[in-house]
Amino acid sequence: MLGKLLKHELRATAHTMLPIFGVMLLVSAMANVCARLTNSPGDTPVVLMIIFTLVVILFGAGLFAIGLVTVFIMVRRFRDNLLRDEGYIMHTLPVSVHAQIWSKVLVSSLWYAASSVTMVLSILLVSWDVDTIMEIGNVAGEIIRAMTREDHVAEMIAEVLALLVLASLVTSLSFDAALSIGHSFAKNKMALSVLTFVGLLVLGEIFTYYTLGKGIDYAALRTVDFIEGWRVTCAAGAGILLAMGGACYAITAFFLKRKLNLE
Repeated sequence: MLGKLLKHELRATAHTMLPIFGVMLLVSAMANVCARLTNSPGDTPVVLMIIFTLVVILFGAGLFAIGLVTVFIMVRRFRDNLLRDEGYIMHTLPVSVHAQIWSKVLVSSLWYAASSVTMVLSILLVSWDVDTIMEIGNVAGEIIRAMTREDHVAEMIAEVLALLVLASLVTSLSFDAALSIGHSFAKNKMALSVLTFVGLLVLGEIFTYYTLGKGIDYAALRTVDFIEGWRVTCAAGAGILLAMGGACYAITAFFLKRKLNLE
């Protein structure tokens, strides 16, 4: 049943997210073309300069807003489907609360990753020229050669990617946990959700500080080689993310099961 929920959730959110990403990439391409035209020899028409300025402003605003828009849409999707009127239907489906949570978390994390990729592609499109292509090719070649020569390079890249995926999942769970707590009250649900999210962030920072700051002997790490220290640091980071994600998941599941308030 989780697969069906994922398919439905992905299809429903794609109707909104894909056009946003497409518009962002289109604006980036337009900015690249305008930049080439304004840098061409000869006098640049005033109209073209105005268009170029507007496109650059739009690009900058879009680059800043795309992450926020993605978060807003995913948060609203979770709230509307499970914590408001639609919840009367969603919670009567023959699926568990856990399947409901995972469908939201996995799809949200996918779109968070997609928004990050879109931002990178947008920046590349704006600066796209022959020199940029050659530089990207050189960097990619160096990475491939390094992975061929040194096994730990591939390991480090895989560990970084795994931590990014885990961080995306924990971020989604933290939003869901805050919404679940805030919407268990009768009034001021969104305000309480925001306050709860801030509280969860503070608790997460405290936990991270006492785990990484106090729990790791950095003096001992200096006596081992770089790779061993890197592995210890990544393992500690993954452990913190798993603990925080597990706590947020437990909170979300508890409030959806025991403290659900759809009024």
